[in-house]
Amino acid sequence: MQLNAASLPLPPQGESRISAVSQGLLLQPGQRMLIHPEYLQSSPVSTHKRTQWLLDWRFPFTSLAAGMVALTRLESSEPASVTISASDDPLLEVAIVHLPAGSALVFQPRGLVGLVCDADQPLAISSHWRLGSLHAWLTLQLRFIVFRGPVTLIVRGCRGVRLERAGQGRSISQSATLGFTTDVLYSTLRSETFIPYLRGQQALLNDRFDGDNGVYLYEETPRHGKQPGKVGSWFEGFTDAILKIFGI
Repeated sequence: MQLNAASLPLPPQGESRISAVSQGLLLQPGQRMLIHPEYLQSSPVSTHKRTQWLLDWRFPFTSLAAGMVALTRLESSEPASVTISASDDPLLEVAIVHLPAGSALVFQPRGLVGLVCDADQPLAISSHWRLGSLHAWLTLQLRFIVFRGPVTLIVRGCRGVRLERAGQGRSISQSATLGFTTDVLYSTLRSETFIPYLRGQQALLNDRFDGDNGVYLYEETPRHGKQPGKVGSWFEGFTDAILKIFGI
């Protein structure tokens, strides 16, 4: 997948955690915010609110499967300070990821709770299929969903969200990955230790990221696939596989 992309800004040296229990955003005139109602903690009474049923009508299945439905749409004629928090789960934290113009982020919408974009421009979302890749079939990663800037993503993660530089090679659990910039060299590798996989303590495959300028995004304690190497039920395993195939 070849896309021109500018890397995301990194947090200060030595830090990678970008999330908090609550976050504040300044909604500017000419912008719109789409967000899950339960994450909208407070907002000025002067903001105009209405319901938007899907994140993007061009991607109805993706919006439904990721839970991005019945969203609150906010717009304001003057700068408006909005506070965002996960009011329904004390373990969730919220991160704000700014994608500047020219940047592109492969992202799994399961971690998305909202976004801010220009009100007069359609969302720059695209999907990329990898049907000709043997690696994609072996890992069931047949589709990637890409968000392009300028846009601000509001991301959730259990116990926190981290943003790190890929550098000379980093490996994390596949169930923890939320996204990565398109200038990352992405691949998968088998877990170095096989016994933890057999005991259901570790996933069989890990995600690997390489590239000096690329960055990747992940949650601290993933709930998705929380029993790696085991399938609690046939239906649950089948559902997880379908969502993985569609990049959700």
